[in-house]
Amino acid sequence: MVEDFALVSDMAYVAQNGGRIVRALLEIAISKKWANATSVLMNISKAIESRMWSFDHPLKQFHLKPETLFSIERWADDVPTSELVELDASSLGSLVHLNEHHGQAILNAAKQFPAVRIVYTLQPLTADVLKISLTITRAFDWNTKVHGTSEPFWIWIEGMDGLNILQLSHVIFHQNTVSLKTDFHISIPSRQPPDYVTIRVISERWVGAEDTITVSLDSLVVPSPPLPPTPVLNLPFLSVDELQPSFIKDLFIRSLRTLNVLQTHAYWNFMFNKSNSLYSAPAGSGKSTLARMAVW
Repeated sequence: MVEDFALVSDMAYVAQNGGRIVRALLEIAISKKWANATSVLMNISKAIESRMWSFDHPLKQFHLKPETLFSIERWADDVPTSELVELDASSLGSLVHLNEHHGQAILNAAKQFPAVRIVYTLQPLTADVLKISLTITRAFDWNTKVHGTSEPFWIWIEGMDGLNILQLSHVIFHQNTVSLKTDFHISIPSRQPPDYVTIRVISERWVGAEDTITVSLDSLVVPSPPLPPTPVLNLPFLSVDELQPSFIKDLFIRSLRTLNVLQTHAYWNFMFNKSNSLYSAPAGSGKSTLARMAVW
């Protein structure tokens, strides 16, 4: 008796701390945006918390009779839950070699199993930024005893190789929530979109509640890259000795010999034009030096 109690205590200890360790690894994977690792660790974490294997039938998470679960695993183990919803009680009963009453219990559980439908639209914003707008619609019947007050989902966009999460979002459905909208903005490297990206949606609580959508980008028309508002002319560098007014030369003669190409191009307009000017250039291009000249 004492040995049995010790064994149960050890199992509880392993289950509790195993869940914490996997959750910690999951947080690391999410922060690093590792797509495959995040998916695997999330499924392991849910399996530990649900006390079931990830390959068990998802309806095992409902309070069905033992003979019903046994028949599902024997006769309908390879049938996705989304297909079970499409059948009626009589057909489900026949599928698992039971009667209509058992089929109705299976149908009710399948309809309450968390699932969503996703509709997406693509909108290239610039030559290197793509906007993916998602409309996420609840596709299951809400039961407060089963779902509580909320059902959270993780949704992310992953690249072709399935290794990296390009962007992710955490959405929560409540009893009165019919649909949610979320936008993803992903970068297009070298203005060449990949052949496709993958939208992955995973329930945070339910084992087996996961779906993927492949988004083809073959026909995506990307805008041309914008041209600079002012073309940079091939001018000789402006020497400090040529700066006007003359006291500017005295202030910067020790730190500068000549202005660079962008400073040379913008100097006269920036210093002597009474209208407002906008000087945009990469970091380290001398914008601050030019502004100090204008202040003096």
